[in-house]
Formats: sequence, C-alpha cells, structure tokens
Amino acid sequence: MSIVFSDNNHPVKGKVKYDYNLDNCGQINLITSVKESDGTYSQLKLTLLSNGALAKVQYFKQNSSADGNYFAPHLQPEKSFQIADFKYEKADGRLSFSFSGKVYKNNEQERVLTGKVDLHAIEYAPCEALILNVMTVKSAFNFFSMYSSSTKSTVNPGRSDQYNYYTYVAHSNSGQFINLKLESDISKLVGQEIDFDDTNPLYSVKYWEYTGLFMLEESYGSLDQNWKRFQTRGKFTSIQKVSDERYNKPYYKGIIVMDILDEGRLVKESVELPFYMSSMD
Repeated sequence: MSIVFSDNNHPVKGKVKYDYNLDNCGQINLITSVKESDGTYSQLKLTLLSNGALAKVQYFKQNSSADGNYFAPHLQPEKSFQIADFKYEKADGRLSFSFSGKVYKNNEQERVLTGKVDLHAIEYAPCEALILNVMTVKSAFNFFSMYSSSTKSTVNPGRSDQYNYYTYVAHSNSGQFINLKLESDISKLVGQEIDFDDTNPLYSVKYWEYTGLFMLEESYGSLDQNWKRFQTRGKFTSIQKVSDERYNKPYYKGIIVMDILDEGRLVKESVELPFYMSSMD
C-alpha cells in the first residue's frame, strides 16, 4: 500500500483493493483503495509534480454516511492541502512525503485527511505527450504547469499572404494561466532571442490569475470574470533543441523572461519561466 492515511482522525485500514503509482510527463500519480471491515470503501488519489508541488487531490467514500466525491480546490489545491518533507530520488524510484488538509463535497461538507507516502520503487514511463511544461526555479515567482494544450492556426488560408501562428496555453497548480503565441514553430526559433509584449500580434505571452471562490469540479473552460488579466512584456531566449530520458522524442527548451504589470504598474520584474515545448510542424 503506497499511501497510509486517516480520515477525520480515523485510520483507514483494511483490504487494499487497488494500489497504483506512476511518474509520467512530469506528474506523479498515486491511487490507493481500501475496504474496511465494516464495509466502508475509501479511495484516495494524489497527483504531484516532480518537484513536490501539489496538482490534484480526489477522495471517494462509499457505504458510509459521508458517501461521495471530495476534492481539494481545482487549480489551487494548495489552498486547502499541504505536502511536507517531499523527497524523490528518480534514479532508484524512491518517493516519500507527508500530507494533510481538507477536501470538500459541494462546497458544504468537508473531510480532514492526513497521511504519509513511502515508496521504494515507483513506476516510470517516458513522456509521449508533452505539449508545454513550465516550472520556475526561483521562489520570487512560482508557476508550475499541470495542464497544457496547443493549436496551430492558419491566417488567410488559400491566399498569397497566408501564414501560420502557434499558440500554447497552460494552467498552473496555483490558479495561473498563460497563453503563448508564436509566429513560427519553436523548431524555427532555435538560437534566437525574441522580444514580445501582450499586444504584439506575432509574439506574445498573456497572463491571468484566478480570483474566484474554490472551484471543486475539474474544468479548463474559458476564462471569465473570476480571472484577472495582467499585462506582460519581455523576451524568449536560450531556445535550443534537446533530447533526454524524460521524453521519447526531441523537444525544445528555453526561458521566458518577462515583466508583469497591472494597469501599467509593475508587479513583478524579470520573472524567469523555463519551459519545455513540443514542435507542431
């Protein structure tokens, strides 16, 4: 059993019905299901990023007075749930940490979960589906991406002035969202340094932060009034092609260096966002 935990101070013990772990595409997924002697069934799912940042918590109970699905806040799980003493030795598959926090059902009912993880041989699968991975390394500004998507669009199709542009978007685990727009595929930008601002139609990085109430259902829908838009300016730099054991095919890495402004007022200066990105060509 990879996870030992308590629910509202009650140790969850019994027959382990399912136990799963996997490190893939920068996310560590852990699931354990337990059926207790009184028939109560509990399943806990934890998703962490490879640096220990928390991405998701889902808890399911059955055959009890508290039946249902419980969640830590979607896109902001660390607002109610904490990870401590995180250690991950990828070379030999050892993973350990402790956790504690609250999960919620329908914004009304809550459960308090505490526990520990101690794994000696976590499963690992090379990444097949990386799109955009952003993971900052300086504590002055954190952005740890947990979901991303990309699109390649054609402007003026069928005309002599036809051209493509490339868009990447990513949500972080702390209620942040970025939208990157490139005039050329990343594979054509190796070795270049490119200036941008968020009004540039060719190269831009747009940035939002979530300001609404806890979101418990998983959703990556359109941005609404609960998202605050900031202005940005900066550059793409240090772009290079790489190939390593994390991914099954070559990818591209670089650094976004940008200022973040709120109605013209500088909020963060020279934020560095190292990224890995796949080609769309």
